[in-house]
This record gives sequence, C-alpha cells and structure tokens, in this order.
Amino acid sequence: MKNKILTIIVMILLMMFSLTMSASAVSFTATMTPSATTVKEATEFTITVKVSNLDVGANGINSLEGYLKYDTDVFETISESSIEGLNSWAAKFDETTGKISLTKNTFVTSTQEVFQITFKTKQEVSGQSGTISYSDIVASNSETNISATDISTSISIGNASAGDGTDNTSNVTTITNNTVTINAVTSGTTNNTATNAVTNIANTNETTNNAVSSYVNTMTNTNSETNMPNTGVNDTVLKLIFVVVAVAIVFYIKIEKLNQDMK
Repeated sequence: MKNKILTIIVMILLMMFSLTMSASAVSFTATMTPSATTVKEATEFTITVKVSNLDVGANGINSLEGYLKYDTDVFETISESSIEGLNSWAAKFDETTGKISLTKNTFVTSTQEVFQITFKTKQEVSGQSGTISYSDIVASNSETNISATDISTSISIGNASAGDGTDNTSNVTTITNNTVTINAVTSGTTNNTATNAVTNIANTNETTNNAVSSYVNTMTNTNSETNMPNTGVNDTVLKLIFVVVAVAIVFYIKIEKLNQDMK
C-alpha cells in the first residue's frame, strides 16, 4: 500500500515537473510603437502593437489578449472603432474593463503586427504627457497560455513654437559707402538680432572709412607742408666756387703785374 502511494506521488511530481518545463519553454515578446512621441493638442496619432521572438511551439499563436490603460485627462476616450486588427487579426474591445481580445484563423510563428489603436490628444493640454499601457498580456497556441511582459509608452503634448518652420536668416546684399541692403526676415526676434548685427557692420564700416580718410588727409597735409629736397647745387657750394674764382683772379692779376714790373 505504501509503495502504491509513493508511486502515485512520484508520478504526480513528474507530471508537474513536465508541465512546468513545458510552460517555461514557450515565450514571446510584445512591443508598442507610437507614430510620434510628441503630438500637438487635438491631434490624432497611432499606437501599434506587435509580437516577436516567438518561441511558442510548432503551431504558433492564434489569440492574444490584454488590458489597455491610458490617461483620460490627456487623451480622448476611445471606442472599439478606434482599434484596428492588422494582418487578418480580428479585434474586440470591452470599454468597461479595457480588455482588448484578438483572434486569428491561422497561427503566427514569426514577428507580426497585431493591432493598431488611434488616439487623439485633448485641447489645452500642451506641456503635459500621458502614458498608454497594455498589461496582463496572454497569447495562446491552442495548447497552453503564454504570458508576455507588460508594455507601455509615454506621449508628450506640445504645440510648435511661432518660429518653427520659418526661415529666420537675413541675406546681406551689399555694404557700400556706409549703406547696407538686407532682405526682410519674418521672425521678430531674429529680425532684431539681424538689424543689430547689420548696424554694427555699418558702424564698423563708417569708422574704417573715417579712419582711412583721416589718414589720407594727414598724409596730404604733411606732404604739402614739408620742403622737398633741392635737386640743383646747394647755395653754399656756389658761394665757395665764387670765392675761389675771385681769389684766383686776384692772384692772376698780381702775377701779371709783377711780370710786367720785372721786364
């Protein structure tokens, strides 16, 4: 009797171990991808859920279910029409519990997008963010249920600033004789910046021109007031020549007179 009881216990333990090993051998991954992570107010966007890394046995999976949760302060309330099954998956949505159930007539054994949800942000929620999650995810391969890790994503709500998409660059055309010609800009802040920059350029140009003019005038005045060097014979040299010639004449006259006296 004791041997029979022991045998039954061992068989039960072996069956439990076998079931545990079988259950732990199957798995899959669920992922959630938003069409955008930053969305303007009163704007629609989508969330796509897909399955991948399917280690679910030879058959694959043909059903999926989980519970949808989202911030109703940020997003408009959705209905079953907001949920679309992809790749021949049929979707059902329980608005009371938030449960999304999906089925398919064939089995899936590889990565595939399962369903897509269309959300819409509310008005006057700019600067806030909202979380969307799909939890308690369970798939089936017609033999056993297979769980996946909960998934979620965060969406930021914000409006584009007034300057977005606007060309804020000023085109400087010419800078001639202290005159600057520019193209107009559409952004007030950038316009002021460009104007200040151009004013600085004009002031610099005017200062440079004034400095050059002053330098030229100074050089002109200096040249006009400075005596140019003489290109002829210096007056002192002329005087010396004159003295030498006079002395020579005097000596010549005296010698001639002395010669005449000796005769």
